[in-house]
Formats: sequence, C-alpha cells, structure tokens
Amino acid sequence: MKLSGKAIRRSLGAATLAALLVALAAPWWNLDRYARRIQAGLEKELRRRVSIGRVRLEVFRGPGFSLGDVVIYDDPRMGREPLAYVTALEARVALSSLWTGRLEFASLTLVEPSVNLTKPATGAWNFEDLLERTLTGSAPSGAFPRILVRSGRINFKLGDVKSAFYVTNADLDLTPPRAPGEAWNVRFSGEPARTDRPAQGLGRLAGRGRWTPGERLQLALELERSYLEEISALLAGRDLGLRGQVTSRALVAGPVSDLEITGRAQLRGFRRWDLMPAWGADLEFDYRGRLDLPGQRLTLEASPLKDSPLRVRLRMFDYLSQPRWGVLAAFQDLPLESAGDWPRVAGLSLPEGVQLKGVLSGGVGYSPASGLRGALLLREARLAAPGWGTLACARAPLRVDRGELRFGPSTLEGARKTSLTVEGAWAWERAGLSLKLAGKALPIAAQGGALLPGLEPVPVLKDCRGGAWGGALRYERRAGKAGRWNGRIQVSEAEMVLPGLASPLRLGMAEMRLTAEGAAVVVLHARLGGATVEGDFRYEESGARPHRLRLSVGELEAAELERLLAPTLDRRRGLLARALRLRRPPAPDWLRDRRLEGEFQVASLRFNGAPVAGPVRGRLKWDGLRVEIAGLEARLAEGALTGRLVADLKAGAPVYRLAGALGPWAGNEARWSAEGFLETSGSGEELLENLRAEGWALGRSVEFAPGQEFDWLAARFSLHWAGRAPRLKIERLEAVQGGEIFRGEGRALPDGRLRIELSGTRRQLHLLATLWPLRLEPAAP
Repeated sequence: MKLSGKAIRRSLGAATLAALLVALAAPWWNLDRYARRIQAGLEKELRRRVSIGRVRLEVFRGPGFSLGDVVIYDDPRMGREPLAYVTALEARVALSSLWTGRLEFASLTLVEPSVNLTKPATGAWNFEDLLERTLTGSAPSGAFPRILVRSGRINFKLGDVKSAFYVTNADLDLTPPRAPGEAWNVRFSGEPARTDRPAQGLGRLAGRGRWTPGERLQLALELERSYLEEISALLAGRDLGLRGQVTSRALVAGPVSDLEITGRAQLRGFRRWDLMPAWGADLEFDYRGRLDLPGQRLTLEASPLKDSPLRVRLRMFDYLSQPRWGVLAAFQDLPLESAGDWPRVAGLSLPEGVQLKGVLSGGVGYSPASGLRGALLLREARLAAPGWGTLACARAPLRVDRGELRFGPSTLEGARKTSLTVEGAWAWERAGLSLKLAGKALPIAAQGGALLPGLEPVPVLKDCRGGAWGGALRYERRAGKAGRWNGRIQVSEAEMVLPGLASPLRLGMAEMRLTAEGAAVVVLHARLGGATVEGDFRYEESGARPHRLRLSVGELEAAELERLLAPTLDRRRGLLARALRLRRPPAPDWLRDRRLEGEFQVASLRFNGAPVAGPVRGRLKWDGLRVEIAGLEARLAEGALTGRLVADLKAGAPVYRLAGALGPWAGNEARWSAEGFLETSGSGEELLENLRAEGWALGRSVEFAPGQEFDWLAARFSLHWAGRAPRLKIERLEAVQGGEIFRGEGRALPDGRLRIELSGTRRQLHLLATLWPLRLEPAAP
C-alpha cells in the first residue's frame, strides 16, 4: 500500500515525538536492575572492582549512563585506599555494543572525582596497567575507552604515605590510540597545591601533547600568571619573601626517564617582600633542563640577565614524597654595572650619590635544609661617595651561611693615605649586624656621624663637620634593639656644632672613646671663637646629668664670651617685638633637656682688651633653664672673689644672681674685704643698667689723713645704676679710732664721689671717698 506524503510526515512526527518523550523520561527511569551488568562492564574496562550508586539513562548526550557515588577500588597491592571517589561518572556506550550485544564504553567522564595516583615501594604506578592493552594489543583496537576528568582533585601517594602535593580543579582528557603501539593524545590543566597550605593553588598549569607509554612523551606546557609567594609556599612550605608574577611556556619531549625541557618565562614586578611594587624588576629569559619522571628528578638552568655570566640552576628531587630542592646563582666575572636595578630590587640599593663598581665571582645557593649559603669574591672594587672621594679594594671576600652574610676583612684605600678596613656579619633574618671598622685619615664632611648607610650615627662624631677621623670602631645591633658603637678614634681639623653656641668648636685634635655606657672625649685641643680650649668630655646615659666636662680656656674676652653664648642666653626677638611686649618665644627642646655638670678654668678674663681677672674657675651644674656655678673663684688685681653664681634662663633674657665675697685687697693703705649679693639681667650695657647690689664692706687700718687712720671701718652699702652712672648708698657706717667710735652715712655727689659724715663722742669728721681706687681724704665741713 502506498503511503501518501501526509501519512509519512505524520509517521515521522509521531516517531520523533516518541523519541523525544523517551529522551525526556530516560533520566527518571530506574535502571537499578541493570546496575550489575553496568558494574561488570566498568570493571572489565578498568580492571578494577567498582561500586556504583544510582544509575540513570542518558540519551541526549549519546547513549549511555549517568552513575552516581562511584568508587573505583585499587589493586590491593597499592593499599587500601580506592583509586578514585567519583561524584558522578558519565559512561558513553560504544555504538558497536548496539549490534554485538557486549557492553562496551566509548568514554568515561569522571565529574569532581578525587583520584589517588599510587606508586608502591616496588613496582609501577597504579594507572600503568590500565594502559598496557594499548601497548601490547591484548584488546581489540579502540576497545579501551576515552578517559576524561572534570573539576577533579588528583592526589599522589608513594607507598603508604600520601604526598603533600596535589592538583586541584584538574581537567584531563586521555584519548587512546587507534592502533596498538600508537601514542595517546593527552590534554590536561590544573592548579598545583599542597595540603598544609590554604586551599589556593598556583596559576593554572595546562598542557597538551602525545604520550607513548613506556617510550616517549611530548608536551607543550603553559603556566598562567602565578605569584612568587605561592610558588615558594608550594616548594618550601612557607613564604620566602619574594614577590612578583610569573608566566611561562615550555616544551617537554623525550623518554619519561630523560625528558628535555626548553622554555621561556616572564617575570613581572620581581622584588623583595618589604619593597613597594614600584621597585620591582621585569625580565624575560629562556631556560633549559632535564626531567626524570619515574625518578622524580628535575634540573633547570637559566640566565636571567641578558648577555651576562650569571647562571641560575634549580635542582629538585623526590618532589612527590619528601621534596628536596635547591637553587644556585653562579657568577663568573660579573661586572656590578651590568646588574642594573637588581641590587635595588633585592633591597641592597646604595644611598643617593654612592657608587660601587667591581667584578663579582662565586655562587650563592638556597635549599630548605641548609638555607642560604655561598661564597663570593668582589675584585677591583671601587666605592665612590660624596665627601669620601673614591676608595679602592683589590679583593673583598664575602660568605653567606644560614641567614648570615660575612664580609672582610677588606681594606679600601683612597688618595692622601686614606684607608678603611671593614669586617663584619649581617644576619638579615634576625635583623642583626656586627661590624669592625679601622679607619685612617677618613673625611667626615659628608657623613655627619653616619659612617655607613642605615646605621645609627657615631656619638660625638655626629656633631662634627669637615676634618678627618681614624682609629678602630665596633658596631653591634640585635633584633628589636638600637645599634651601639664602641671603640677609640681620633678626630682632627673638624668643626663641632654644639647647640647654644654662636660659633662651632674647631677641633685641632680630639681623642674619643665609645663604650656601651656612653661616649667620652678623653683628650681635647680646640679653639672656640678666639679662645683656646683644652679638656675632656664624657656622656653617661644613665646619669642624672649625662653630660660631664672639664675645660681649660686660655685668654677670653668678656664681649666674645657673651657673643658665643648669645643663642643660649638671649632668646628675645627684635626691637619691635620687645617694644610691643609680644609673647616671648619658648625655650628650645635642647635647652630644656640639657643636663650637664663639670669644672672649668679660664686663664685670663679680659674686658676691652685689658685683663680684669685670672684665673677664673668654678663647678658648673646645668639643669635645663637653670645654670649654677658653685665654688666660683676669680683672682682680681685687688684681691680674690669667691661665691656662687646662678643664671635663670626662663625669660627671653638671662637673670643673674651672684652671692659672694671679695677680698682682702689693698686701698688707701688699708686692707679691705666685702660680701653680699649682686643681681642683674640682659646683656651688654643692659647688665650695668639693670645692676643692683647690696652687702657689707670692712676695712682695717684705713688712713684718711696723714697720721690719721681708723683701726677699722664697716658699712652697709647698696648700689644701682641710674642712666649711665652708678648710685652708691652707704648706711650704718661705723668706724673706730683710738677707742673712739664714729657713726654716720655717706651720700653720692654729682661727680661720682661719696661725701661721708661721721659723728664721734667728741668730734665730727667730714670725708670724701673715691670708689676706684678706694681712697678716703678729709673734706671741708
């Protein structure tokens, strides 16, 4: 019977609808009664015992089954742990099964599996026997299914110990050969990681190629952008302090026991962890190496610097069991100039204006077991720095051992017999540093006490400018503590800038001693302004007054002394500010914090070129804004002055108070003495204008006329300045002559002399007195 076109279309539509209904309903069909047959088919293909959970029919993606909760057990010789735990296994049935009646699979897709690749102590990996059929032809061509892994985790197990390394987010595609003996097509990608670190892998590692089991492997590999801190954490189990991003492409070819590796890598932003990204270096380099997959041995070699004798070698062993690896950077006559930005990237950049040249040879290696170790030799070194000139060194040995860099002893020499011998050790992980320095005729001009970059300034030397130093120094710095200097040095022809002095102290020669307790200038020969200065100084940090000194000064002009001390004594601002009585500026911190004591002696104190006292000596105590000179002694032409002088520096101008005694001195054929106090403030002429004094004066054998004298004469006096003239007032004057007692007072005359009126029991005396020199003479009534 001939069907019409309309009937044919209806038949096809009905068949299509039926197929569609079957396909839509297939996932809900319960095929558990076929589970044993499917399980048997899988066990035949995989040569392993298999257990499966639910079974569902798949139609849309090809005839096959979706299996849930699948466990693929391993050969008992490999241990108790299964080969794989599979969340879902999609098994595609081979088309040949439709007419042969035998259940065979075209592909097996493992979704989110956890796969254990195991190698016993003796024997092959647990997956190798799965592939034997493709080598020996023991199965029909194409009988072995295509194996796919999606979003899996691949673990590695050696003997009974599971490796800390695994691959996460793994995708794998193994396509069997078409004929026995041909190669497998391999495609894979994943993120290497380790179990003792957070679940974060490296950048994705992908590869594709061909593999002839037991013979040859050929793969093209690509490492997506990965961070150095994650690479170091993967290899060493911890962050090694390197930062940067790495990408790489490589070709691996050869027998699996001797694979040749060639590739190219790009490094972006390479730097030490504590440096900002702006300090990173970018470079691209080729590398070569060998890989023994069964023996777990890898070697790589590269030259990161273009056209450079620098070579970097990586060696790794047992990387799946107990990883042992090491990196070696080898140099052979490497000019430092060719290093470019690499010293800066490593955190070893020199200060601005400092240059180091030379040729470097040797090697430095790192391994987790022994740390950083190596030996280097810097030849023909030349160090140039502002103020130092150029220092040259023929040979400078360097040694690296377990986190410590040891260098020297090395002697650098410069012009004019300048030399510096350096020896020390730098423990960068413990932030420790020890140095031995021996210098000769080294300039101070540019250092300001900081002999080497990053070190604390040398006490006392930090205040020097110009000149040169020589001697021996030691420096020690431990983690969390400030570094300390000790040793003994000599400084010559330098200027020492001291707070509060208008002129620097010009050192002719000074010998300094540094200890853990402080610093000392044990010998000092210098000039301050126009005066010569000798003495010693010491600083003891733990003392109530840390600064202690002894000074011996030659001739000193009073005006020069006032000029030198002006920044300390007079902090007033300009004339307008004083006239408007604006608020005075606060005392500087260095003055408030000054704590000093000592002794001084001035050989000769002069005023307008004429000597007025000498020697002058005393004991000094300086506590912030209060200065005290106790035990003050001054030899005057007429006698000796002793007392105690206090200077108050709280106001803008100093306030002085002197309590003391003067005498005895000769005058009017008599011997005089006086005691009392004196107060004044300001500077220059202000000292006279603001002067006020009170006290008692006593004279013995005072002659007031030929053949006439007092046995003794005593009086209370007060003195102040009016305009530019002194005003002296005499009160409670008493005198004795031959048992007769006289009492009276004195008054100042316009010409500056004193008129003294005395009344005794029988008579009155009228006298005129001049103060300087002190003389009495009769006056008309």
